[in-house]
Amino acid sequence: MPRVGLYTLGCKVNQYETQKIAEEFKLKGFDIVSFTEAADVYIINSCTVTVTADAKSRQAVRSAANRNPAARVVLTGCYAETSPGDASAVTGVSLVLGNKDKQLLVEKVCNLLGWTEQDAPRVPVYEPVSGKLGRTRALIKVQDGCNQFCAYCAVPLARPSMWSRPFAEIVTEAEDLASRGYKEVVLTGIRLGRYENQGADLADLVRALTWVGGIERIRLSSIEITDVPVSLLPFMSGNTKVCRHLHVPLQSGDDEVLKRMNRPYTVQDFKAFVRNARSMVPGIAITTDVITGFPGETEEAFENTRRLVSEVGFSKAHVFRFSPRPGTAAARMRDDVSPAEKENRSTVLMRVAKEGACKFAKSLIGETVQVLAESKVLSDGQRSGLTDTYVRVVFDAPALMAGKFAGVCIDSVSPDGIALGHVTT
Repeated sequence: MPRVGLYTLGCKVNQYETQKIAEEFKLKGFDIVSFTEAADVYIINSCTVTVTADAKSRQAVRSAANRNPAARVVLTGCYAETSPGDASAVTGVSLVLGNKDKQLLVEKVCNLLGWTEQDAPRVPVYEPVSGKLGRTRALIKVQDGCNQFCAYCAVPLARPSMWSRPFAEIVTEAEDLASRGYKEVVLTGIRLGRYENQGADLADLVRALTWVGGIERIRLSSIEITDVPVSLLPFMSGNTKVCRHLHVPLQSGDDEVLKRMNRPYTVQDFKAFVRNARSMVPGIAITTDVITGFPGETEEAFENTRRLVSEVGFSKAHVFRFSPRPGTAAARMRDDVSPAEKENRSTVLMRVAKEGACKFAKSLIGETVQVLAESKVLSDGQRSGLTDTYVRVVFDAPALMAGKFAGVCIDSVSPDGIALGHVTT
């Protein structure tokens, strides 16, 4: 039986698609193994959001080829889509397939190996997936594609086609996941808030999923403030199954930089959205992404961003240093912020972000929160999980609690913003 190891870089959409590929390999009779083990086939589902992501994708190919020089190494995903020439030149790669051909990946690998297993039908990438391997929460991809063309972003080049999955198909997938014991589903898409199918929007989809028996939490992945349906926040405030958490990318706290980035909002728009969300959904967690060192980001512009990140008080913030992506508008701009200054600004923002994360987590001290216990046991015998507001909690729990909810009283918060508590129910 051929052995296949899979490795994913990047977003939750990529993670979902890797799981799809793994299940299709299983249907064809392959044995799924860890990427670090010896295998006959290695699949790298790549990302191209930063220069670092490109480098990690190439390194993963070389690592797989070194592990087994006779193995077939397949590079797919966004880096393969946007830079097929560079991807094909990576030492050790056997096959390069972009996103458009991802659903043909298993078939092409079978042809490479001469594997003729015909007992099970091929499952296209967009069909329902039966769970997420090794995870407590399950991802459900509902939408793909972006046409915003933010100046720094290569995603519209890698995933230009905007489409949404059929409403009923998503509900069926959630029902299947519930039957397998999953308690939380995470809806994901490249432009999640642009979900639309036969007149139904994202809020309608979330509302329908709350009726799926066995699913106790519905979480949204990244969503643009301009894409949040009007009826979503009121519904979130009144239904305990919908996680009180929104990840809304900020990218910059300076209007001039936002304009150069081709972001479709102003600083005041963003602040108004956050105020409204917190007013409508008490206790909501707001997390974000921020880029430092974008071309034209002056010291004053950066200070505006630092001030806004501090003022908003995000419960978590991912900070990225700008790196030009080929084919984007920003790649044609003069990169006038030095690497050292990008690093310095990144350090400053990460410190401010950590302060916000700690403050949010500390607001839970003394409260009993519902935590979905994960399967992984920590080195000291403890277990961890997430609240609906995306705060990680570490607590003592028996093995039988994995995949179940526990009432945990928060006792303290670590310097990294991790809540520490004890089980009460």
